[in-house]
Amino acid sequence: MGIFEVHKLMYSFQMITMIMDGDDKLNNIELDFFLKGNTSLDAVEVKKPYDWITDNSWKDMQRLDGLNESWEGFINNLKTNGKAWRDWYDEEQPEQCPIPCNYSTKLSQF
Repeated sequence: MGIFEVHKLMYSFQMITMIMDGDDKLNNIELDFFLKGNTSLDAVEVKKPYDWITDNSWKDMQRLDGLNESWEGFINNLKTNGKAWRDWYDEEQPEQCPIPCNYSTKLSQF
């Protein structure tokens, strides 16, 4: 009982992903990226455009750009709309705000 209480959120997440996978509503590529990030051992060749982006985040963004059609051109959008992304980044609850560059409508709920 104590172990379940501690890991209730993780257990719920695992159950939901299994249900979504059974209903063919889960994008396994996005799930893998969500859980692991950019696992490439290669160094990022492109210099990050803004100091507020951490090195690990920039490496993940390199992989995210082109992960699927929803993310095509992400790096270009980030570079050309830096102020909008920075304002969203600085929000107290960014998950409650629309994602810049219309990504709120392009992306799935996952």
